[in-house]
Amino acid sequence: MQSTPSVYAAKKISSQINVDGKADEEAWQQAPWSDDFVDIEGASKKKPALNSKVKMLWDDQHLYIYAQLEEPHVWGDIRKRDAIIYHNNDFEVFLKPFDNQPLYYEIEVNALNTVMDLMMPKAYRLGGDAVMHWDVKGLQSAVHVAGSINNANDTDMFWAVEMAIPFHSLTTFARKMPPKVGSYWRINFSRVQWQHEVQDNVYQRRKDGGKFLDEENWVWSPIGVINMHHPERWGFIKFVESTTPNPAVPPDFRLEQAAWNIFYLQQVYHRKNKQFATTIAGLPGYESLLLPAMNTWSHTFLLNEAKSFYKLTLTDPMTEITVSLDSEGNYHTVHE
Repeated sequence: MQSTPSVYAAKKISSQINVDGKADEEAWQQAPWSDDFVDIEGASKKKPALNSKVKMLWDDQHLYIYAQLEEPHVWGDIRKRDAIIYHNNDFEVFLKPFDNQPLYYEIEVNALNTVMDLMMPKAYRLGGDAVMHWDVKGLQSAVHVAGSINNANDTDMFWAVEMAIPFHSLTTFARKMPPKVGSYWRINFSRVQWQHEVQDNVYQRRKDGGKFLDEENWVWSPIGVINMHHPERWGFIKFVESTTPNPAVPPDFRLEQAAWNIFYLQQVYHRKNKQFATTIAGLPGYESLLLPAMNTWSHTFLLNEAKSFYKLTLTDPMTEITVSLDSEGNYHTVHE
């Protein structure tokens, strides 16, 4: 979980996008493709068997996403909105617009353009639960199939998803949209891919011994573990006015990464010792993962008497950025 996340510079546009799944407007032609998706666990795993990639654009009203998913057998059978879409092959969008809130959003769509959207107050592993009745108000989505869908007698090329996500649907009372030029959001994309079989000319997920075979999880920016609900491990979208090659991670990334490394190592320590370490230097992996950076940053570490709760604060004196993070996963970033 130490890889540097992917970054995509999304260009601001003034022309209109017709959301039809085809992305044939000139603005889309000028938008670069992302890196190809990889296994969710990262480069140590085998390369995905099928290619997946995305593009992004934005204007004052919408974030536009176009995904192209190579697929010789396009199929789907879930047609009810907010059903468990990842029981079909699907494309998933994860969005976290705000640094200082744990809340984030998820949108899933299958090849039938059936949508599931939800809001997460915080990640499942930190005690969060999905708010399924929440919807992305005004969401536009369309699917284009290069081939045919649910036809087991031919070979298809790909299916594509195009979305226009209204910024106003992602606002909170205190946080307004659209994003500012030069700002960053956390974002990631996932593709769930099942092995299939055909019975009576109908596609379905393959079983072995009465159990479904495990799905593949292919993502734009790898997590390091098989769990998309690590928003601190997602990639970044940078909102720009013109095409920017090779955009850098935001200036607070390394500080935030170090804070989360301490969080992960504290979890390892707690599982073994039933309490949290009293000092950062007492953590396993301190020298290999933390020591070089900790020599240049200042920190405070507050621990309660029962050693069951802590709060960490890291400050980079060069940038005057401060990140605070506690044992329940609540964190806050301050730019002086």
